[in-house]
Amino acid sequence: MHDELFPANFPPELAAAAFKTDNEAAWRPLPACAAVQWFSAHGFAVLGTELWLLQNGAIQSLPIGTSGMREVHGNTVNRWSWETWTSYVSRAAAKTLCYLQSFNPADIVEEGEVYFNVAWVSEEEFKQLEDFKNLPP
Repeated sequence: MHDELFPANFPPELAAAAFKTDNEAAWRPLPACAAVQWFSAHGFAVLGTELWLLQNGAIQSLPIGTSGMREVHGNTVNRWSWETWTSYVSRAAAKTLCYLQSFNPADIVEEGEVYFNVAWVSEEEFKQLEDFKNLPP
């Protein structure tokens, strides 16, 4: 059975590896990289990631880092106004993979399992978001 959260033909092993809540999915670092690669290969742009620390099934999105303070970890990749969709998809995947591969779990001192929430969008969904953003107040 297809999980409605994921696009058609999304690999079942990646869907099964995801921590899912509402309409969001997060993966441990290596499967997150595989998910980003799949999204890119299938024309989906990765808008970015957010680190989630799972603690007994609960999400802590502001884990305590080496600073001793709660910190935001993740990345965002915005589309340039002149950029083609294909270029954006490729650049977003490259930047996100670079971020995920360079993330150092030792930067988080709070106990929990490190997951990355990945936000992806199709070209059609992106156009709808842009249209919505441009509506008059």
